Amino acid sequence: MNHKRIMRSILMAVVALSPLCALAASYSSHSNPVGEKAYVTHSLMILLPLGIIVGGLLLTWLLARIQRRTRKEAADSAESHHG
Repeated sequence: MNHKRIMRSILMAVVALSPLCALAASYSSHSNPVGEKAYVTHSLMILLPLGIIVGGLLLTWLLARIQRRTRKEAADSAESHHG
C-alpha cells in the first residue's frame, strides 16, 4: 500500500467511527443545565437550512469529482488500447 492509500483509509475510519464516539460520549455525560439551555432544539432548527445547503454543495462536489475521475480513467484506458 502506498502512503496516500493508508492515509485515506485512516481518514475514512475516523469519519466512520466519529458518530459512534459522539453517541457514546453523550450517554456517559452528566447533566449540564447551562449546556442544555444553550443547545435547545430550536437552535438546531435554525441551522437546518444551512446544513442542507452545505450538504448539497458537498454532494455536488463529490459527484462532479467522481464523474471527472471516471472520464479521465476511461480516456486513459481508451488511449492504451489504441496505442
